[in-house]
Amino acid sequence: MLQLLSKIYGSVVNAKNKSYDNGKAEIVKCSVPVISVGNLTTGGTGKTPFVIFLAIHLLESGIRPVIIGKGYRKKRSGYVLVSDGSFVVNDPDLAGDEMLLIAKKVKVPVVAHESKSDAALIAEKHFSPDLIIIDDGFQHRRLYRDIDILLIDSDTLTNQNLLPAGRLREPLSAASRADVIVEIGEIAQDEIIKKYLINNQKIFKAVITPETLIGSDGKTIDDDEIKKIKKKVIAVSGIANPERFDNTLLLNGYNVLKHIKFRDHKRYTQFDIDAIIKVCKKEGTDKIITTEKDYVKIQKFISIFEKNNIECCVFPIKIELKENQDEFKDDILSKIEGFKGR
Repeated sequence: MLQLLSKIYGSVVNAKNKSYDNGKAEIVKCSVPVISVGNLTTGGTGKTPFVIFLAIHLLESGIRPVIIGKGYRKKRSGYVLVSDGSFVVNDPDLAGDEMLLIAKKVKVPVVAHESKSDAALIAEKHFSPDLIIIDDGFQHRRLYRDIDILLIDSDTLTNQNLLPAGRLREPLSAASRADVIVEIGEIAQDEIIKKYLINNQKIFKAVITPETLIGSDGKTIDDDEIKKIKKKVIAVSGIANPERFDNTLLLNGYNVLKHIKFRDHKRYTQFDIDAIIKVCKKEGTDKIITTEKDYVKIQKFISIFEKNNIECCVFPIKIELKENQDEFKDDILSKIEGFKGR
């Protein structure tokens, strides 16, 4: 049954892509360069940390970007100004967890809207940026992009079925549209994706690495305290790929007594927090560890954890290119330079 539904879904995706390839579908074009960061699967590839990485490097090069995205699971429809570059709307229900996290990590304007093309036009009008970055933009073809960056991980190649039988939103052949490919983590079978690259696209390799553990007070935790936390901790997450979080904690020496897993983009409630506290007491630990994306939603419950003498620690991550980082930056900057004055 799922395979049949995947075939139907694939037919719809194919028809949509053909309408853009043939010039029949309307495309919105901004007057400034647009960079899309996206993937082929449903979540879990590292798009958000890569958008942060890209924005930071553009800022260091003197380029003022605006970041736009859907703001998945935000309560209010339409346009939401998550950040103007200094003031951040500290409400995940209003902004969406990923857009709020981006706004907290990068001091640039961040705009959320269900329609990414509408978000781009609004951002261009209000902020006059040098460039627009689309978070999760590969499938949103209505908005013209000058550079399409496609992130690929091993999970992308493991199950090549389209939704709902697999996790692919598009077939692997869609990688031919990308201008730049970034492989996240170790990919043993990258020749699978290479056969679809018809325009000599450059491939860069990146890794997701942990940063120093952060306490609920926003300060980094010292090494002695981290050693205590590693002895026994409860992990909490509501992300697309909790297994990756498991593996990262294991590789970094954490003894995870239990991993409480929620659905991706989980909107936490008092009931959830009470359940987490109950598990901590049962397992005999006063430490929980969670992702940055989850913490922007858990943060409002910190006082409840503190009343129960439970410390909530945040495990931040970042993306780094394994090699050729300067080549990547130069390649992106040269493409941007070529679009000026169009």
